[in-house]
Amino acid sequence: MALARRLAVAVAALLGLALAVFGAWFAFVLGPKGTAAFHATSNAPLVIGPSVLNRVNAPVTVSAHAASGPVFLGAAVPQDVDELVGKSKHNFVASASFPARTLTIEQLGSGDLEDPSESHVWRATGEGSVTVTQDQAPQAVLLYPTKGGSFDVDVVVARNTWFLQSLVALVVGLIVVAFAGGWLWQSWRAAPEGGEPTEPVAADSTLPSQPTDPVTTPTEVPDHAPDGSPTENRTENPTERPERAEEAR
Repeated sequence: MALARRLAVAVAALLGLALAVFGAWFAFVLGPKGTAAFHATSNAPLVIGPSVLNRVNAPVTVSAHAASGPVFLGAAVPQDVDELVGKSKHNFVASASFPARTLTIEQLGSGDLEDPSESHVWRATGEGSVTVTQDQAPQAVLLYPTKGGSFDVDVVVARNTWFLQSLVALVVGLIVVAFAGGWLWQSWRAAPEGGEPTEPVAADSTLPSQPTDPVTTPTEVPDHAPDGSPTENRTENPTERPERAEEAR
């Protein structure tokens, strides 16, 4: 029973340590503003769908930079973006990986995409960056380099509660480690000092009794002496014999 309890406390200490480590790491990565950033490089027009933009209830900022020139960004309903892109060559963001903080890109279609900046489907547009809010979800963003070539993409999601949740995980983990570690330490110190409890020994009636002082038994003195002469009839105590022997001398 004691061993099982120690194992359970040891497992709790390990879980608390893992929780504290992850909480500290997430707090460091996300920062006080709770910002998660994802990065990728695309060699063709890029579409970011609602699986990334509307994954959490927080604003998402998409920015892009190309060495060849400016990059157009437009936000619209996903179906409208799909119709606009059609079967032309473009890239699609399949997923965002955290904590790797990367975007997984897949290539679709063939042929060149015409400049989409003049389309009427856009809810919001920008050059270099655009911010998508969740009140109009679902949404998709198209990134189009006006001069062609490759460009870098950054997707940033900010949520203040993430940082607070990381701190809570850190504090809870430290508390669990402190209590579990203290209990294990006290148990480890008490084991060699106290040892295993011993059962009391019951009294055994077969054990030899304690020796007692010898009791002197009085000796009865006969009424007649060996020669037939009468003697005083009384009880003689053996302890008186030495005194009588002394008187006889």
